[in-house]
Amino acid sequence: MEKREYYSRDYDFAEIEMDPRFLQCRKEMFISFSTWLAFTAISLAVAYGLGKGPVEEYKYILGLPQWWFAVIVVSVVFTFIVIFLSLFVFQDMELSDVAETGEKKKG
Repeated sequence: MEKREYYSRDYDFAEIEMDPRFLQCRKEMFISFSTWLAFTAISLAVAYGLGKGPVEEYKYILGLPQWWFAVIVVSVVFTFIVIFLSLFVFQDMELSDVAETGEKKKG
């Protein structure tokens, strides 16, 4: 396929090959969204669960209310989860277009 053919709109959708990079990006998007959703749900549950009730009855850890300390711990744990995902689950890939020879660049 020549470079100028990329800009042509004269094609059939059945002719389009599924790029494996798209499948990997879709998988990573679901992992990222699930991680964010879990972080948000757990943070809200901890904050509302431990933070309800009168202020006089709050328990304190290192001078912080227990609910706030728990939210900080959840944030630190999810920071390490995101670092793990970034280093070991997500893949680096070449984002350039198909090479002039018609072969896809390795990535």
